[in-house]
Formats: sequence, structure tokens, C-alpha cells
Amino acid sequence: SLQDDEFSTRLMNIYTQVVQEGIAQPINFILSRSDYMLHKSRNDNNQQSLKQVEFNTIAAGCPGTTSIVPSLHRYVLQELGITDKNVSEKIIDNNCTESFADGILTAWNMYGNDKAIIMFVIMTDDYNICDQRHIEYAIKKADPSVTVVRCTLAEIADKGTLRDDKTFLNQEVAVVYYRSGYAPNCYPSEKEWDARLLVERSRSIKCPNIATHLAGVKTIQQVLTEPGILESLISDKDAIERMRSTFVGLYSLEDKCCYGFPDTSRYLEDSNSKNVVDMALKDPESFVLKPPREGGGNNYFGEEIRTFLNSATNSDEYSSYILMDRIFPEASNNCIIKAESTNEGTEKVVSELGIFGVYI
Repeated sequence: SLQDDEFSTRLMNIYTQVVQEGIAQPINFILSRSDYMLHKSRNDNNQQSLKQVEFNTIAAGCPGTTSIVPSLHRYVLQELGITDKNVSEKIIDNNCTESFADGILTAWNMYGNDKAIIMFVIMTDDYNICDQRHIEYAIKKADPSVTVVRCTLAEIADKGTLRDDKTFLNQEVAVVYYRSGYAPNCYPSEKEWDARLLVERSRSIKCPNIATHLAGVKTIQQVLTEPGILESLISDKDAIERMRSTFVGLYSLEDKCCYGFPDTSRYLEDSNSKNVVDMALKDPESFVLKPPREGGGNNYFGEEIRTFLNSATNSDEYSSYILMDRIFPEASNNCIIKAESTNEGTEKVVSELGIFGVYI
């Protein structure tokens, strides 16, 4: 549950405070990325299908850099002397940068003050700066009159003020676009938490606001897979069926049963395995154990799951974690090119499909 994770609890406290004070900005703005892998079933039929890994509601990365990847691929083909149009035409264009920029400008216009600025909230040493700059330049290209600034949470805490009318900073901010704030390491001190609360209390349009940030945690993703939940939110039965076809099993470690997704339905036949923890301990290679937060690098796989669960002294230590059916994408050979690396030959890699979205 969310209250068992300190980071999620701090986010929830901010949400509770702004709701009690009254939501200053009713416009909800999300730049999202829904991630999928092509799963190859471990059952006998080896059928492949797209399965959702996660849905990112804050700081969705790489819309800028991926927009130029098609040009890179075409250049590489040209340098290799591959001129077959049937090959090059399979490389589709990617307009993520323009779509994100258009979304931010739409939100800026909806704010209703052409003197207000757009603020990118960034990390202190941000390795994603090139990705962010592509979006910034696309905004300026579309409307040169708009001012875009970049600030860290610490800088907002030092310089930010909130007027009585909930406008933010001396130079009014129309849109706050978070490329930070998604993980505990984004808040090294109370100063960053104070800044997040200050922004959330303001009239600025947040991308995303605190409620939407919380909607992206793994606990919510798990709840959406439960029977009847999608039906309570969506009336289109065909849409529900299409969405559910991309789901894999997600289970709270506090659950006493699982819901019978195809690759884990075998566990339902064994009454001793209906406890989710027992299910994970019995076959850890079939699962991934995830904390509720974003940012990656916090997951447990295979025997790591068994070690973690056996070492926990009580259920509170893992109750915020979500157990997820492991997706098994088919590996292919490819070249990995990194700075200051002399890698030769190919390595086995897997691919992930990210679908970007703009919602206002």
C-alpha cells in the first residue's frame, strides 16, 4: 500500500494538503509514455503479444532524442550502401518532439496570460538535457514570443514565491513541466519537498499535477488489472478488451489470491500457492518485484525476489511492492555503441516500445 512507502506517503501528504486548501488549477495536463514489450509466451504455443510494462505520468523521457533516431537509422543504411527502398521505407517518422511542444503550448495558451513563462523543472546534473532541449527548441520555433526557463527544485525553493491569487514567482509561470521530482533522489533535502508543495499550491498548470503523478504508481497499475475496475471507468467493451489484452498479472503481496492471467493460471490449481508470496517463492523466475515508484533500477528478478522476501522480517517491509508477471521478449542481435567504448560485434538485446501521449 502507498502508506508503507515513505516517498509515496510524502507525495500523498502534498495531495491531501492541496485538496484541503482547494485545487488552484483545474486544468489537468499530462505528457505520458506507455511502455510495452513483445512477450513470447512460455506456454507451448509460443504466441507473441504486446504486454504493458508500465505507464509513465511524470518526466516521460526521450520524446526529443527518439524523434531524430529515424534520421540516424537512414544515415547508417546510407553509409552501409543499403539503398533498397523497401528497407528504408520501413523506418517510420517520429514526431514526438513536435507533439510534446504543441501540448505544452496548448496548455500555455489555456492559462490565459501571454506574458507568463514556461518552466522546465530539471535535475542539478541532468543527463537528459539534450532530450529536453529538443522540446524547448520546438516550443521556441513554434512561438518565438514564449519564454522557457529551466530550474531545479532547490532553485524554486530559494526564489519561488506564491501570491495571494496563487500565481507563482515574480515572473508568472503558466506551465510547470516536470523532468525531475519522480524519485526519492530528486529530493535530497526538505528544500526540494517545500518547492514541490509550493508549485502544487500555485495556479500554474502542472505537467503533471500531484494527483496524476500518484496515478502512475505501480499500486494503481495493479488495481486497474483487477476484475471489474476497467468496467467501472470505461463503457466501451471493445476498448476494455483491447486494453486488458496488454495486461500481465500484477499482484499486491498482501493478496491471498491471483486473477488467473494466462502465464500464471497454473498456480490457481495448487491451493497451497494462492498466497501471492508463496507463488513468488515457488517460481521467482516467472516474476518481477517492483517498488511503487518510477525511475527504474529498483526491481528484483529471479532469485533476488526469493532472497528479498526471505530476508524481510515482517510484511511491512514489502507490502508496498507489486509482484508482476515477468515479460519474456525475444532477444535479437544488435550493436551497442557507447562513448569511450570499443565494443566489437553484436550482443543480445531486447526492445521496448514506448507510446507517447498528450492529454489536456
